[in-house]
Amino acid sequence: LPDFVKLAEAYGHVGMEIKAQADLLPAMEEAFALKDRLVFLDIHVDPDEHVYPMMVAPNGAMKDMWLSKTERT
Repeated sequence: LPDFVKLAEAYGHVGMEIKAQADLLPAMEEAFALKDRLVFLDIHVDPDEHVYPMMVAPNGAMKDMWLSKTERT
């Protein structure tokens, strides 16, 4: 994957990389405090974590999303 922080900075924006869950809230607070700048957050997520909704394929339709059990009912 590209370095999204460097990519954001190359276009004159702010980029932040978040690798640990404990770093997410401070990074978001910092991003919201930068009201005059465009901020990109590159948030790393454990590939085994169940993050919904997920698309079956990158070009899939919304109706093809994988939803959690509570969202399906």
